Amino acid sequence: MKCKLCNQEKKLIQAHIIPKSFHAPLKEEGQTPIIITSKDGVYPKRSQTGVYDVEIVCEDCEKMFSPWDDYGNKFLFQELHDENYVVSNGERIAYNFGLCDYKKLKLFFISILWRASVSNQNMFGRVQLGSYEKKLKKLVLSNNPGDIEDFSVALSKFDAPANETGILNPDRTRYDGVIHYRLYLGGYMAIIKVSSQPTPKCFQGLYLAPEQNVFFIVREFKQSKEYAAMVYTAKNARNPSSV
Repeated sequence: MKCKLCNQEKKLIQAHIIPKSFHAPLKEEGQTPIIITSKDGVYPKRSQTGVYDVEIVCEDCEKMFSPWDDYGNKFLFQELHDENYVVSNGERIAYNFGLCDYKKLKLFFISILWRASVSNQNMFGRVQLGSYEKKLKKLVLSNNPGDIEDFSVALSKFDAPANETGILNPDRTRYDGVIHYRLYLGGYMAIIKVSSQPTPKCFQGLYLAPEQNVFFIVREFKQSKEYAAMVYTAKNARNPSSV
């Protein structure tokens, strides 16, 4: 089959869209995570390793993702320190990670978005990039994170442990009328702009940028729409089967 990244006829491999390492926190209590999709007629399934696709990339292209995936995991799951939180009226509203390797971190997020966009797995069915898929593929293939306005990335994090928040389906939304996709990564949410429109006011100063500190916004999990959606889906799901 043809690799969707290099376009060469090669043997394709089992490739994870969301890196396997992001499923590790979901197994901390000894439980096997349950994958639940909201598509009618699809049974929930238990999976030790998350969702993978055997029709995306060859082994050589999969290796290209590894340094970015490793860096993204280490960066997001580093130890958090109280003094780095931004506090307002006694509440934590954000966290300052400090500086990052912009190239690796940005490519980590946008490569996941590209993988999701070309996957046929139900979990990623809402990721439809249209003409932006080719632009994103070009950046990934050329090891280029792009400028700040190219698939801009902002971060938020739920105020609950990763094993409680789970990993939800990526989805599409608008902020100030500008299209973004949301990727859920073990308690974190990466918000990626897929539009030629300028930065919405709500994200000014928050998008990843070279030589600038990385912040994430703190969100209340139990009060979020995501939590309500998870509860509704879980209650209405059939008994999970095993992968």
